[in-house]
Amino acid sequence: MVERVVAIARWTAVEMLRERILYVVLLFAAVLVASSSVLTTLAPGAQKKIVIDFGLAAIDMLAILVILLNGSSLVRREMDGRSLDVLLTKPTTRLEYLFGKWLGLVSTLMILTLVMTAILAISVEAAGFGWQARYLGAIAGTCFELIVIASVAVLFSTFTSPTLASLFTLALFVAGHLSDSMLELVAAAGGNPLLERLSFAVPSLGLFNLRGEVVHGIGASPQRLVVAAAYALIYSITALYVAALVFRRRDLR
Repeated sequence: MVERVVAIARWTAVEMLRERILYVVLLFAAVLVASSSVLTTLAPGAQKKIVIDFGLAAIDMLAILVILLNGSSLVRREMDGRSLDVLLTKPTTRLEYLFGKWLGLVSTLMILTLVMTAILAISVEAAGFGWQARYLGAIAGTCFELIVIASVAVLFSTFTSPTLASLFTLALFVAGHLSDSMLELVAAAGGNPLLERLSFAVPSLGLFNLRGEVVHGIGASPQRLVVAAAYALIYSITALYVAALVFRRRDLR
C-alpha cells in the first residue's frame, strides 16, 4: 500500500513541477517579494513589518493559487485522459489513489513554499532588515493551512469540474478565514444550531494565521503549532476519507 501511494505521489509531484504555471508563479513570487520594498516608502518607520507581512502573505496567496489552478483538476485530468482507468485496474484502491494525489500535491506545495521562503529571506537580508527564526512559525502555519486546502481541493475534484472545484475550494478558503468571526456573531445573536453544525465542516483557518504575531515580534508558541498540526492532519484525513466515499460511487467508464 505504502509503495503504491508513494509512487502516485511522486508521479503527481513530477507532473505538477513540469507545468509552466508553477514556474510563472515562482517568478511572480520573486517579483512580489522584491517589490514589497517599494511599499516601505508609504509607512516610514514600519518598513520591516511591511516587507515581512507582505512577503508572508504573498507566499500564502500564491500557494493557494497553485491549488486552485492545478490541485482542483488533479483527478479530472486523469479521468479525461483515460489514464485513471488503467491505474485503478491494478491493485490500487481509490482511497490509495486519492491519498497519493493529495500527498503529491502537498509535496509540490512544500517545495514551492520552501523556495518562496528562501526568496523572502534573501530579500529581507538584502534590505538590511535581518531574517529571524520566528518568521518560520508563520511559514509553518501556512504549510498546515495548505495541507487542509489541498485535501479540500482533492475532495471537490472527485465529483465536479475543475472550474467548479476551484470555486468551491476558494469559497471554503474564504469561509474558513471568516468562520470564527461568524460564530461569534451567531453566539451574540443567541445562537443558531444549524449554523453551529455546519461550522464543523468549514475548516478553522484562523488557527493557522500567525503572521500578525510574528510581524509584531511575538513568536508562535510550540503548543499552538502542535494543535494546528494535529487539526490539519485530522481534517485532511477526514476530507480524504469522504472523498474516497464519493469517488467510490463514480462510474469511470
